[in-house]
Amino acid sequence: MKQIQLVQLNNSYGNQVYLPYSIGILTSYAMKIEKIRENFLFQDFIFLRESVEKMMARVGSADILGISCYVWNWELSVKLAEAAKKKNKNCLVIFGGPHVPKNDKDFFMKYPFIDLLCHGEGEVTFSETLDRIADGLTLENIPGTTLNKGNGHVVDGTPRERIKDLDTIPSPYLTGVFDTLLKNDKYKWMVTWETNRGCPFKCSFCDWGSAVATKVRKFAEERLFEEISYFSENKIDLVFGADANFGIFKRDKEFALRLTEYKKNTGWPNQFRVCFTKNSTDRIFDLAKIFSDAGMNKGVSVSMQSVNPQTLKDIKRANIRLSVFKDLQKKYVAAGLVTYTELILPLPGETYDSFKSGINELLDSAQHSGIVIYNCTVMPNAEMGSVEYQQKYGFDMAEIPIFQAHSNQKSDDVVEKERIIVGTSTMPREEWKKTFKFAWAVQCFHLLGLLQPIAIVLRHKYGIEYSKFYHSIVSYFENGHDTVVGAEINKTSELIDGVLKGNGFDQYVKGFLDISWPAEEASFLRISSKLEKFYEEIREFIIYRHPRVEQSVLNDLIKYQKNIIVSWSDRIGMENKFELNYDIHNYFNDLRAGKVSELVRGKKTYSKKIAKDYCDDKPLFSREIVWYGRKGGKFFNEIKEVQSAV
Repeated sequence: MKQIQLVQLNNSYGNQVYLPYSIGILTSYAMKIEKIRENFLFQDFIFLRESVEKMMARVGSADILGISCYVWNWELSVKLAEAAKKKNKNCLVIFGGPHVPKNDKDFFMKYPFIDLLCHGEGEVTFSETLDRIADGLTLENIPGTTLNKGNGHVVDGTPRERIKDLDTIPSPYLTGVFDTLLKNDKYKWMVTWETNRGCPFKCSFCDWGSAVATKVRKFAEERLFEEISYFSENKIDLVFGADANFGIFKRDKEFALRLTEYKKNTGWPNQFRVCFTKNSTDRIFDLAKIFSDAGMNKGVSVSMQSVNPQTLKDIKRANIRLSVFKDLQKKYVAAGLVTYTELILPLPGETYDSFKSGINELLDSAQHSGIVIYNCTVMPNAEMGSVEYQQKYGFDMAEIPIFQAHSNQKSDDVVEKERIIVGTSTMPREEWKKTFKFAWAVQCFHLLGLLQPIAIVLRHKYGIEYSKFYHSIVSYFENGHDTVVGAEINKTSELIDGVLKGNGFDQYVKGFLDISWPAEEASFLRISSKLEKFYEEIREFIIYRHPRVEQSVLNDLIKYQKNIIVSWSDRIGMENKFELNYDIHNYFNDLRAGKVSELVRGKKTYSKKIAKDYCDDKPLFSREIVWYGRKGGKFFNEIKEVQSAV
């Protein structure tokens, strides 16, 4: 029997490890075919990142090496394939997965040790390949493949039709493909879960929509309910929904109710993460509330990617209308549901001014809990990955190490790379650098709470736009390297310059865990050691740049801000009362929730509740407040008004 070694190298997060779903479902489909069962033996999966040497000890003299490729495992997968071919020149090396390019004429010149590429859905293609091998037939012209015949000779099979009936694919969970792995209880297992396949949207930056652009097909409800039961029985820690648009169907509510029912009754699965459907609706609100009430998610994404109409047109993004977004956001806030809005920087058609304006629109919509700004990564099979598209919009790109937030040193020495956009025809490189610093300022100062109350009050009482406020902070402190703020802007500038030279976004902050921090979180942690000086600098900045702000209001704002932000030096039992001349607290909370309010003058006494004494434990503080607590707003203390004695 021929030996098959399947590989899907996933990142792990501490002891949290994903089951290798892609190669698991390939196996479950292949094993239903008698000829394959009789002629092939599947070796134990390789799914953890290790050194090539360690993995090769397991590959051994396998006859077939099949590797599922993603942006986060490409380089290591290539090195493993090269080593396998060097050891056994007769080993058939097959690459599949979303990172395998469909149109790269020079691919096999770069990677001559790879024999066959599988494009798109791999279940039928992979099994047909094994079927031909079993019969001793040629591998030429298998639909959905590209065959390397050597010496620059390539044979492309015809495109393979999508699988119409997904229930012809056996579940890797229900067929026991992962049962042996799950017996290993040293890991907190995470699973990938499909309820449907396909995406009706055609966003040009995505290799999901623009590469697929197909009718959404569904797995049977009975199968999915059985898988939920399986997740519970096997104590799965996290279920990651792999659907492009969870919530697009009415039935998705039933899945949500079943998942949360099992969580309530058994404790498992513990968490659920998913990409909700692009056009967020009331159905998504209902789903988000179901999961939030069960404590199964950290928030719901209300994705925009951009607020600029021209950009949305250029990237073929069908967003919800901004008016609908504002109404939904108010609904989420009123229900106490955390939301975050995703943006991508830079996109075609976006300018510095349009990006600033978009941020202002989102903050004016009461989106204060989270705006996640991603670098624009170019995927090989997305429309944006084509040379024609890149030339049309004047892409300036850099290849950098993939940024893995909150990760530590990997167990291997292979650096994974990605191509990101660092300039376009409408946002040249220097403008991108400027926009990146502005985005950093918004995320660090507003979305991590350092200046959020101040910015909200200044916006509503004095009409100072959020974009103007944060732009002016950067411009004011940019050359003040001896200030707390200026030093952080300088570090961010150095980070950007490093990226343009091919370095990564990783930042390590001494004393705050030995992990990689995003730029805004790294700045927050460093500033947290210098809060007094930081707020004095902000006071001076506002006096100079925004002189209309009354001194009495500013004094109260600074005092309130210093008390509401959590500090690792706070102590339970310490004096925690403070007096203000204005009702800043209620004013801020009303405005944050999108309610019209007035700032009332009158002496009031407040107290802050110190939820936890961190005893100067910076690693614990950074883990709980920034890493785990960011989306939940854990960086704010609970503030209450102290009632006067009668």
